[in-house]
Amino acid sequence: MSHHSDENAVYASTDSFWEVGNFKRTTKRVEDGNRLCDDLMKLVSERAEIEKMYAKSLKEWAKKWNNIIEKGPEYGTTEAAWKGVLMEAEQRYELHTHVKENLINEVHSNIKQWQRENYHKSMMGQLKEKKDIEDMFKKAQKPWAKLFEKVNKSRADYHNACKSERSAQNQERNAGGDSSLSPDQVKKLQDRVSKAKEEVSRGREKYEQSLREISDYNPKYMEDMSHVFDKAQESESKRLQFFKEMLFSTHKCLNISNDSSLPRIYEEFHHTVDNADYEKDLKWWSNNHGVNMPMNWPAFEEYTPDLHRISKKGVKGAMSVSGGGGGGGGGGDVTLTGIKGPPPPANHNNTNAPPPSSKTSDNNRISTISSNGVSGDDDEWDYSERTFDPNKPGVPVRALYDYEGVEADELSFKVGEVFDKLEDEDEQGWCMGRKEGHIGLYPANYVEPV
Repeated sequence: MSHHSDENAVYASTDSFWEVGNFKRTTKRVEDGNRLCDDLMKLVSERAEIEKMYAKSLKEWAKKWNNIIEKGPEYGTTEAAWKGVLMEAEQRYELHTHVKENLINEVHSNIKQWQRENYHKSMMGQLKEKKDIEDMFKKAQKPWAKLFEKVNKSRADYHNACKSERSAQNQERNAGGDSSLSPDQVKKLQDRVSKAKEEVSRGREKYEQSLREISDYNPKYMEDMSHVFDKAQESESKRLQFFKEMLFSTHKCLNISNDSSLPRIYEEFHHTVDNADYEKDLKWWSNNHGVNMPMNWPAFEEYTPDLHRISKKGVKGAMSVSGGGGGGGGGGDVTLTGIKGPPPPANHNNTNAPPPSSKTSDNNRISTISSNGVSGDDDEWDYSERTFDPNKPGVPVRALYDYEGVEADELSFKVGEVFDKLEDEDEQGWCMGRKEGHIGLYPANYVEPV
């Protein structure tokens, strides 16, 4: 009795690395490694962009709120505490900008350089490293693949012979009960069965021989394939180690808790808020806007004819003129108090000149200059004082028209005369100037810069 194999039997595939062509999964890993470099660079660059946009948002937010706070009603040390929040944001802007730059310069650029050094594309777009390792696998697998093909062929031949033998035996068995068959026909069926048995025997022998051959070659095959596989593993090992290094670099860039500037940011923030002192703020308000403000209370003042009366609308406070004024005698400091009032009327004698700004009544602008610095102005005036140096450098200007001063505190000049402008134009179009030692007001539109 012959040993038959199932007619539907096929070679059981295990999807193993050792089977023909299955090394391609390992060679594809080279291609995947190159793509993973692109993915990692994209990941890092997108995170860097997030850091950049976050830093930009902090900067813009701090700028917006700085304007709001400065224009708002908050004051003193409490206002400074508000701004401490903005200072933290500005410092975090610097910190996250630094994170973004490090991600690009220390991580992204290193990955790009490593990829350029380890993956090279051919003219056809194929990676040279993948092709090299694939060629080595093919060379190592080629002899074994031929033996494997021989095994498959001998197995198929043997199974076909078994199938033919079974068919011949069935026909012989059926012929035994058929009286219509001649002895010659029965003998032919018997001969066919014998021949089929011989084919099975030869097929089995070839099949077993091919299996012995491939079994004998398996160690060599495994050795050669393992050698190439180790090379592939070595290459992949470099990639995995490099990626780990880059991920640690990413961690270092993002881990701002290790940045020495971070604790200082919040120490300064805490210190700024801690410095908010409501008692100091209330005292400041009292000194600048409340009951502790100084006041030049009205006092009796003798008339002093040898000193000037200078008034100027829009200038609060007073001026002290060191030395003598023009037209008066020398002496000590001259205090100009309560300088506030409109400019003089137009000089109607000068038909070509533009009219100066209109003036209100003298009751709004009388300001007496006394040598002791005490003035007797109306209650509406600000009696704070400031020192004015008559030797202060001025800006040279040239008269465009003639002008004859109407008041004693005004300058007179002719077309073409040059004198000094000491203060810029006020709201009503008048400037403070000095001509031949005399200090007074003049219409701003009557002169031009030299």
